[in-house]
Amino acid sequence: MASDGGWTLTDDDRQIFLVEAEEMVQVLEEGALELERGGYGPELLQAMFRAAHTLKGNSGMIGEDGMAGYLHNMEALFDDLRGERIAVTPALVQQVLSGIDALREMLAQFAQGASPSAVQPMPREDPAAAASPGGDVMPAHVQEPSAQRRFVVTLAVDAECAMPAVRVFQAYQELSRLGRIEGADPQQDSLSNFQGRSATLVLSVERADEVEGALAGLEEIHLESVKEQAAAPASPGGDGEREAATQTVRVRVDVLDKLMNLVGELVLDRTRISDLVAGLDGGKPHEEDERQAELARASLHLGRVTLDLQETIMKARMLPIEQLFRRFPRLVRDLGARSGKHVHLELYGQDTELDRMIMDELGDPLTHILRNAVDHGIECPELRMLAGKPEEGRIALRAATEEGYVIIDVVDDGAGIDQEAVKRTALARGILTPEQAERLTQREVEDLLFAPGFSTAEEVTEISGRGVGLDAVRASLERLSGTIEVLSEPGRGTTFRLRIPLTLAILRALLVRTGDEVYALPIGAVRQIVKLSERNLHTAHGRPLLSDRGSLIGLQSLSRVFEGPEREGEPFAVVVGAGDRQVALRVGALMGEREIVLKSLGDFLGTVPGLTGATILGSGELALVADVRYFLRGAAAAPKEQAT
Repeated sequence: MASDGGWTLTDDDRQIFLVEAEEMVQVLEEGALELERGGYGPELLQAMFRAAHTLKGNSGMIGEDGMAGYLHNMEALFDDLRGERIAVTPALVQQVLSGIDALREMLAQFAQGASPSAVQPMPREDPAAAASPGGDVMPAHVQEPSAQRRFVVTLAVDAECAMPAVRVFQAYQELSRLGRIEGADPQQDSLSNFQGRSATLVLSVERADEVEGALAGLEEIHLESVKEQAAAPASPGGDGEREAATQTVRVRVDVLDKLMNLVGELVLDRTRISDLVAGLDGGKPHEEDERQAELARASLHLGRVTLDLQETIMKARMLPIEQLFRRFPRLVRDLGARSGKHVHLELYGQDTELDRMIMDELGDPLTHILRNAVDHGIECPELRMLAGKPEEGRIALRAATEEGYVIIDVVDDGAGIDQEAVKRTALARGILTPEQAERLTQREVEDLLFAPGFSTAEEVTEISGRGVGLDAVRASLERLSGTIEVLSEPGRGTTFRLRIPLTLAILRALLVRTGDEVYALPIGAVRQIVKLSERNLHTAHGRPLLSDRGSLIGLQSLSRVFEGPEREGEPFAVVVGAGDRQVALRVGALMGEREIVLKSLGDFLGTVPGLTGATILGSGELALVADVRYFLRGAAAAPKEQAT
């Protein structure tokens, strides 16, 4: 694909355009939702206008005239809104949202290499029909100033800017709205091959102080100088050598993944060297052996540098969770409209950071939970009013960091979980017997919601009720070494709490040995370590149990991973847990805490129940990373009688 100037669009150009386009579309969508809620203001309309204008310029620069024309109509609509030539109405907001959907369709087509020009142009409302009575309907464009003062304007493009031609093109467009461009270097019709870092133009404008404001919203380009020129302008020229420092640079995710893998290998080597140094003469080198002492110092320094490098790469992989959350207000708004409910989504903790890989996997689980909240949690307006609640339901999406984990809460102010309805459904589906249903606690009733195919919906709707939902959510989170629990209060609402590790690449783990195998237990799941004795070992219904502080905990052996026998004589138990479930794992020896690099088991082994991967220790020995959730699945069925 090429622009009119003969500029060939590379794959990198296409990706940069799409990334920036999604940012602009998100600004438009968030602005439209704010308009719908009455957030009318000049700053909001200016931001929406500038987003449409910037994306129009980018589209025109890469030769997508159909998309640029579509955005021209959208830009003009926002110009009419900010000029108060038309009013904000529900129909207009819906028109804007539909236009944004069509724009996303065009971008999807462009991403696949197709031309999006076949999409119908966005309709335009007649400003005269919506103008206020007696109002003066002005043309949408900005009138050319009458003054003839000329200024030489010098622009600087950031050194790391990947598409300098696009940035200069955008700057020319913005400045042309202020006045007349009487000469430029580079010229607009020769920008297709421009790769310089500066541009100079002569601008006829009334006030020089407007120039900086016109460029304020543009990225990767800024105003270097404005000088008045009283005489006729000479042919401007730039030396192409001016550069401006940049604070950010885009890096492909696969590059970060490769860097993280290399850092992981470096962590292994660091651990190996540390073990070797510690093993020299019992870890106490002779003072007279300078070479041995120097090796110890070098090992210590390597450890510090590796840790700093690891933390730096980790930060580079982290993104604010806002990039995930921002897609959901529109989703909740549309779900509520389809179900005849008024629902508003509030976002908190959007600056909380999470590994990019994990964030990509959270989209579907959160979508399921929000659908459930709208369909099952929030009542219809009539029932809310009868209950003394506001007609509009509220859902809060909150994120916070806690000890190496990100906690995400989805909280609705709906009717809460109907426990009797859950029991009736479980009985009807044969999940429970009547006797079991009578003995269930509230937490156990809520846990039934995660049974495969479980749904209390009486009919299948467009939103939910198909039997695919919370069980899929739990499975997705378990693949991320995360957990989910539900808390509900009848008549007040429901909270779904997700607990996800910040990253899966490098883990802090407790190393243990059982039989001939070494296992790594994620330190975040370890509750305590207990020395076994005749006093705290019990048996009930043929199952071994650990007595701890007056309660009994199911006792298993890590050898269960390979369907081996429960081992006897192993002197320690490591109690691991998640939420309110816990289990004791019997082990033969404790090897201490280590930082490990999690590696996949590969296509040859595939998925092994009870394992999430493997790691190589500093000694070169293989350690298997235990899947704690595998052992916890049976924990709920453990006897609850008190130890005697």
